[in-house]
Amino acid sequence: MKYSDGMEVRLGDLVQISMPDGHATVRIVMLGDSREHAGVDEHFRSWVDEENLLGSDAVVAEWAGENPLAHEDPAHAPVGDYMFLRLDDCDRRLS
Repeated sequence: MKYSDGMEVRLGDLVQISMPDGHATVRIVMLGDSREHAGVDEHFRSWVDEENLLGSDAVVAEWAGENPLAHEDPAHAPVGDYMFLRLDDCDRRLS
């Protein structure tokens, strides 16, 4: 997998994504093309594989810091720490 600038995507890469109120940083933890992963909860990884949720042009990322979408409102579903992203969703690679 490669970013739009031609650089290879690697596990542990930090990338910046757009958020409604600015930007947030996420860490790449699973690659869609190879299914390679690092530090991913085994239950989550199994679910992703069994349900075929990760396309070959996508990655799984986790927040590299506090989850900006976390909330305590019981009227809404909880927000997890993992997200599916297409490489086009990544504004820029930080490391």
